[in-house]
Parts: sequence; structure tokens; C-alpha cells
Amino acid sequence: MKKDHKWLRLNYVFTLTFTVLPFLAFITRGRLIEFNALDWHVISSSLWVSMKCSLIAMLIVILLGLPTGYYIARHSFKYKIFFDTLFNLPMILPPAVIGLLLLLTYGSHGFIGRYLLAMGIKTSFSSFAVILTFIFVSLPVFIKGVSVAFSEVDEQLETTARILGDSPLQMFKRITFPLAKKGLIVSLLMAWTRGLSEFGATIMFAGNLKGVTQTLPLAIYSAMESNMNNALFISFFMFILALLVLVSTHLLSEERDT
Repeated sequence: MKKDHKWLRLNYVFTLTFTVLPFLAFITRGRLIEFNALDWHVISSSLWVSMKCSLIAMLIVILLGLPTGYYIARHSFKYKIFFDTLFNLPMILPPAVIGLLLLLTYGSHGFIGRYLLAMGIKTSFSSFAVILTFIFVSLPVFIKGVSVAFSEVDEQLETTARILGDSPLQMFKRITFPLAKKGLIVSLLMAWTRGLSEFGATIMFAGNLKGVTQTLPLAIYSAMESNMNNALFISFFMFILALLVLVSTHLLSEERDT
């Protein structure tokens, strides 16, 4: 048994080293950033595009995902597994495929995009395209987390509230939402981070236009050829942001378990 433990410990150390080593190299290289050489206009504009589009997308994700996740958690119906699979599909599709799908659907000559264009609404290679991309990649993450959070709420408590005269909305506000709140926040943070980090689908569907569609990951891609300091600085910013989100979700998850 001790030999087994020793092997497992060595495997753990090797796997941890393999995972952490790139981050150590990144942090070491990040110390050499020349702040005087940073292009603050590019950094600020890509930050503005990312934050503006991601926040708009998250509002829509909440409006669509919250009731959908609750419905999935509380109802069983024919072919539910099949439809749940469709919801989860964007989480495992390659970003290039997602970009192509969005172009075929919402592009200027797409299935829906052609009608939007006829109404004067330009979709592809616009801020609208960035928002659509964020929604498409973030919504499945949010729905998955929301359905799990709601399924952990005792359904008997909801039934009791309805028997005592609460309307469905009152029941949700007084019972369901408070008990699932931490899980919902975790789901929202993970969905927001997923959208914020999207690269492949964004560059295919929205392009890489500075100040319009150039998000933080796209700014890193562009800076790799012209300004390595920008690439390192934006990467370090996103690294810290991801770390904060992970720590926050971990703390919230621990509070849910206690």
C-alpha cells in the first residue's frame, strides 16, 4: 500500500509540475514587461470591447438561461437527454466550427443574417457579432450550472410554499433563488469567463477590428507580431482575472457545501 502511495505521490508531483511550469515561465517573463513600450490605446480599446460586449451578453444569457436551467432541473420530458446534449454541444465544439456555424446562421448571407441585413441590421464583423459569439459559447455553461444549482434545492420546500399560498414568482423569490444563489453566481462567473476568453469563433465571425471587434484575446494575437509587451501585459491581466474568478467560485462552492 505504501508503494502505491509513493507512486501516486510521484504521479501527482509530475502532473502538477507539468501544469504549473508554463505559468511559472509566464510569470518570470512577465517581470520583464517594459511599461513604457505599452500601447495603452490598443489595451484600453480591447478591454472596452470585451467588457461592453460580455456584460451585454451576460444580461441576455441570464434572461435565457435562468428559466431554461430551472425547467431542465424540475421537469422530465420525452427526448430530454437529446435536447440536453444539444445545449451542451457548443461547449465541446472546436471554436472554428462555432465561428463557421455563426457565419452560416447570422452572416450577411446566412440563414437568418440575410433577413437582418435587409432590415438594416449588420451582424458579421460588428460588435453585434461579438455579443452573439459570447452568448453562444457562454449560454451552455450557464444553463448547465444553473440546472445543477436548482436541482440541489429540495423540491419539497417549493411544494410547501405553493401549498401555503405563494405564487410561482413568490416561491422562486423566497425559496428557490436564495437557496440556489451561490450556485447561480458561480455559473455566471464561469459563463462570463468562457465568453471573455473566446478567440477562434470571434475572429471568424466578428473579425479583428480595433476598437470595434478586437477583444482581449484578439489583441494578444495581434500584439504577438508587433508589440510583445502588449501581449504579455494583456495575458497577465487575463491570467489574474481568471485566477480571481477561480478563487471566488471555489470559495462560493465551499460555502454551499457547509
